[in-house]
Amino acid sequence: MTALPEFTLRPYGESDLASVCALHALAFESLGSAHHTGAQLAAHSAMTRDAAYAADLDASHLALAVLEDGAVIATAGWIAVADEAGTARIRKVFVHPDVARRGLASHLVRDAEARAEAAGYSRLIVRANINAVPLYRKLGYRTLREGEMDAGGGIVLPVHFMAKV
Repeated sequence: MTALPEFTLRPYGESDLASVCALHALAFESLGSAHHTGAQLAAHSAMTRDAAYAADLDASHLALAVLEDGAVIATAGWIAVADEAGTARIRKVFVHPDVARRGLASHLVRDAEARAEAAGYSRLIVRANINAVPLYRKLGYRTLREGEMDAGGGIVLPVHFMAKV
């Protein structure tokens, strides 16, 4: 396994919108292609270009893994779950395909978990895209139920609703 390049973690800012959306579309297309249809991949890519996606990123307590040259290579964040006191949902975990499968997603998920816990959220859940289920299992999450995520235009993505045990 090739070593990860040196990176720093920093908070997401409005000026990161274009690079983060491009990373999310690229990572999903690359890493999800074995688990999703062309229509599902296209629907996810379209979601990243929607104005609602920008608002979603702003609300997600997102941390970015950034190279020295400023390139964003990964993201992970969390949000409070409105109707479940003390519960945070890990989200927006995406890694550039050039550095995938080297532990970066695990590192960022742990960071997001620690930040959520520091903010007072003791229960952690995730809505994991089907391709990410093995990652979350490795990190101690267990499937509560399988389901679907609306990707717009009548397209749904298979997901697992998982909780950390």
